[in-house]
Amino acid sequence: MAPKLLHRALCLIINVVEPHDAEVFKDGQKELARDLILKEQQIEVLITLLPGLTHSEEEQENTIRKLEEELKAEEVKRKEAVKERDEILARLEKVIRSVQRP
Repeated sequence: MAPKLLHRALCLIINVVEPHDAEVFKDGQKELARDLILKEQQIEVLITLLPGLTHSEEEQENTIRKLEEELKAEEVKRKEAVKERDEILARLEKVIRSVQRP
């Protein structure tokens, strides 16, 4: 085993971390700084999308009520579609059962 590889293996075994050279370390710092700036910008966008910053409590309550009404209407449509599906399946089963096998 090469001495450098053996040294590296021993460092891993005894949990010693070898420092990177200055250029690699500086590049790592730059990458970390870019990542932090990007994350900060993403957080700022999310914050601007939060309710309450540009809407009053009353507006938010009205929006919630409107969404609840839309949800109820969609639930009625869903139940009607399920009922229609069940009726069609029942008719299909009836047709299938009425077909005589040779």
